[in-house]
Amino acid sequence: MSDFLVNHGNYGDVNATLASAVGTMGSILEDLNNFLKGTNEAVQGQAAPLWADEQMKWNQSYQDMHMRLSSGVKASNNVGEIFQEGDRRGAALF
Repeated sequence: MSDFLVNHGNYGDVNATLASAVGTMGSILEDLNNFLKGTNEAVQGQAAPLWADEQMKWNQSYQDMHMRLSSGVKASNNVGEIFQEGDRRGAALF
């Protein structure tokens, strides 16, 4: 029979660090987004339509970043739960 060791004891710490980093990134993105929203009022003349196009692109990218960051944290948490469930099932066999 083969033996193997999966050391995932600190995976909860990894997830906590990831969640904290994602929260920090979310705050930075929110601050940037609020700043960029104010730029609409400063843009005039021929630049206005160009800025409007870029603002729409930014808004979509902003939403995508939030979605991907959130899904990454969720996926990592799910992996941690799967590791723990595997440990519980493995221990039950002994």
